[in-house]
Amino acid sequence: MRTLLLLFLTLVLLVACGPTPPQNSLDLKPNAVVLPDDEVDSATATDMNVQTDKDLTAGQIVISDEGEGLVRRITEVTQTGAGMVGGQAVRKFYLKTEDAALEDAIASGEVSLETDLTIGEANMVQALDGVSVQDFTGKINLTNVKFDIPGVPGASITLNGFIEQTLKPSFNLKFSSGSIEVFKAGMSGALKAQVTATIQANASYNPFSLNKELASWNIKRTFLVGSVPVVVVLQPKLIAGVSSKASGKVTVTVGIAPTFNTNVQLDYNRSRTTNGGWNNTFTASFALNPTFNYSVPVQGAGSAFAGLAMDIKFYGLAGPSLEAKPFINLTLSGNNGSATLKSGINGSSKVEAGFKVLGKGLETSYNGPSIEQARTFSCQAPSTCTAN
Repeated sequence: MRTLLLLFLTLVLLVACGPTPPQNSLDLKPNAVVLPDDEVDSATATDMNVQTDKDLTAGQIVISDEGEGLVRRITEVTQTGAGMVGGQAVRKFYLKTEDAALEDAIASGEVSLETDLTIGEANMVQALDGVSVQDFTGKINLTNVKFDIPGVPGASITLNGFIEQTLKPSFNLKFSSGSIEVFKAGMSGALKAQVTATIQANASYNPFSLNKELASWNIKRTFLVGSVPVVVVLQPKLIAGVSSKASGKVTVTVGIAPTFNTNVQLDYNRSRTTNGGWNNTFTASFALNPTFNYSVPVQGAGSAFAGLAMDIKFYGLAGPSLEAKPFINLTLSGNNGSATLKSGINGSSKVEAGFKVLGKGLETSYNGPSIEQARTFSCQAPSTCTAN
């Protein structure tokens, strides 16, 4: 009884920690075959070596969760051997293949997927100096992340603070009449940040703008929809950028400690006649809590952002990108010590041309406009800000 209870609790924990089980189902076309990753010995862009008990013929569409996932059309089959695996007779095949789309294998059906965006050290690909992440919480810390101002010795903008997120990527696929009808990719939830930007310069300087990718992660998710593995690779990135100009010596620190509830979404609908069927939406609600410290009167302007961008791959091929970026824009009005602070969050989305692994209707590129939710504040040196 104790063993059964432990097994039950283990299953509950696995379900709770993993992706939300997909809803609905997908119906395969007769020429589609699923080869799980344990039946695929190797795969390149043009061929596969497999061992399976299934019959394989040229013209079939292969779906597999091997690696980052793949959808291929078999162009040539060669049997290379036979044997037993786990007491079951299998045949070994060498397959020549070419790219195919999921709609070549799916007749109809709809599926909705949702998962957590679990950022940690284990799935981190790279991080610049000054960027660290706490496991379990996913809190990303920024410690003296510096952007040098070009052409001005000793001048810099320095970012400090942290970003925390409980965002949930979600997806919806709908196939009808043998092709894709609807595709949606979204990122919604809470985004908490505390970011300060310090501008220091001993002389005037011309406008400049710099963006950096501070850290990136790689997270594979496989959803088994009936017998069909839907493979998504999430590639979140911490991105930051600054721009500034000043008419003389300047020392200013400005910051926000916002909490955002946000939803950025990119969707395709076969019946939509504009933008190749693509559209993007963005909503956000927030509290900003700005801070301001200004010691040297000057005319100038500066802006900074630090946020998350997420690239999404389906079956190993690049797909949509989504961004949610808290930002600070500061305009210094001169000798009277007044300033205007604008702060909020930007959301944007895009998809590159050739995203056809789900269906041929998705070949058109779409760069959605950056959509902004923001508020403005009137500030006065040395440290007072009032909401407008």
